Amino acid sequence: MARIALVHEVAGIAAIQAQLLRKAGHEVDQVSLPVIGASWNWPMKGFAIPLRLVAYLPTAIGLRRSRYDIVHVHWLTHGLVGVLSRRPFFVQAHGSDLHLNLNNRMYRWVTDSVLRRAKTVFYVTPNLRAYMKDYDRKLMYLPNPVDMRGVAVQFAAPTQVKKVLIFTRLDPVKGVEKIFPAVERLSKSVEVTALDWGPLAREHVRRYGRLVKFVKPIPHDEVGGFLSNYDVVIGQMRQGILSLMEIESLAAGRPLITALERSLYSHDPPPVVAASDPDAIVAAVEKLAADPAELSRLSGEGRDWAFRTHSYAHHLRLLESAYFGTASSR
Repeated sequence: MARIALVHEVAGIAAIQAQLLRKAGHEVDQVSLPVIGASWNWPMKGFAIPLRLVAYLPTAIGLRRSRYDIVHVHWLTHGLVGVLSRRPFFVQAHGSDLHLNLNNRMYRWVTDSVLRRAKTVFYVTPNLRAYMKDYDRKLMYLPNPVDMRGVAVQFAAPTQVKKVLIFTRLDPVKGVEKIFPAVERLSKSVEVTALDWGPLAREHVRRYGRLVKFVKPIPHDEVGGFLSNYDVVIGQMRQGILSLMEIESLAAGRPLITALERSLYSHDPPPVVAASDPDAIVAAVEKLAADPAELSRLSGEGRDWAFRTHSYAHHLRLLESAYFGTASSR
């Protein structure tokens, strides 16, 4: 079995990978990195890059000297530690480390340097591949793993539409400006709930508080039970893909309304209701409310799709295939 270093953590994904790989018999170390300047604003944020280079050196030297068979770094700019280690490494792109960082000259240079030197580049949502066309031969789609045991444990298909959840971070990148203009019409027939979370949260609570019930984010191990309280979920409306929150909604058997670029999922399209503006969202909710059979179909097929494409077992097979060229029998 292999000795593996998982460097940095993003949204708990590295911790899940460590758990899966250890159960498969591998020896896994999780390696933390200093994140100097992560919360700084520009132009000061740019000065953090040389500081990070210095801060990464002890970790890079440790990776170089250690007898790891696999070094897997999360987040592209943190891939600098792999470059500095002067050894083959895998790097995993998560989203903003591409579509935001490539818009900045300094971060674009860092990102390109990491992409050039990485052995394999994992990407977690299918839209990210378009940002890395120059590196097509080393790219591998690695969908985020979802703990189906926790999310789906409360599974029961909805039979009516009385409670609707806007399940996304209140952030411009999620297209929330295409969701909330629909809430006045929705609130006339259903109870609408949203998360009090994200850079636009304060503004939206002030503006829509009389129409929408805002709740604080819940611990991850309570997501399944939380989602089971709602009949329909509205997801992000900008990126055209399913993020972790949309996948968790499907795994919990919640019919999902979201903006989806179906060409990105041509091999196995998720069973969702596609919508990308307020009128389409309202129409989708009304249609589901009038069709209990469709509610039940979407609930069951969405859950099956989530298990098929994002289960822990599937994720482990993909990881071992990338690392070693074949998956462990476990």
